[in-house]
Amino acid sequence: MRKVNFYVNGRRYEVKLDEDFASFVEDRLAKSGITPDKNSDIPKVLNGYLQALKANYDNEKRIKELLGEISL
Repeated sequence: MRKVNFYVNGRRYEVKLDEDFASFVEDRLAKSGITPDKNSDIPKVLNGYLQALKANYDNEKRIKELLGEISL
């Protein structure tokens, strides 16, 4: 387990995540402009969240397409 820290609207948040997932989360946060040592406003965090949802949606859609091709 590893701690991941970030600030939103002046409040510090700390979450414990599995090592591999923590690295992934830190990378995604950085790509969204959210760094562990700087405050992020809510629109920036929301934008990062929506980007992650979009990536998840695209992945699920592609998985369904691939499964559909396999079942033919």
